[in-house]
Amino acid sequence: MKRMLAAFAAALTLALSLAYGTPAFADLKAVVNAICDADTNTIVATFGPTAFGFPGTGAGVGSDCGGFMLSMDQAGWHVIHDLRTGGAWWQGSAGTACPQGDACYTLIFLKN
Repeated sequence: MKRMLAAFAAALTLALSLAYGTPAFADLKAVVNAICDADTNTIVATFGPTAFGFPGTGAGVGSDCGGFMLSMDQAGWHVIHDLRTGGAWWQGSAGTACPQGDACYTLIFLKN
């Protein structure tokens, strides 16, 4: 009887915690990825929506990486991942956004 009562109490606790738990969600508005060529310090590709002040994929290509970060900050975007650290570099190859033989990294921006 005690085991059955304990099992019922555990099941009731689980059911109530699921019923009244706060759902997990993120207020994700928009994300922009920018690929920066470290050898030339220029943006070689961008990917993102035409929304929230960002003109869309391809915007900013050819601009200075630091200047692009500042302009995104002024437009209300912030860097959530700066992949210059932690060994997240890669070497470009033919047919990719990063020029062949150059070192590139990604900047990921989130709309405030």
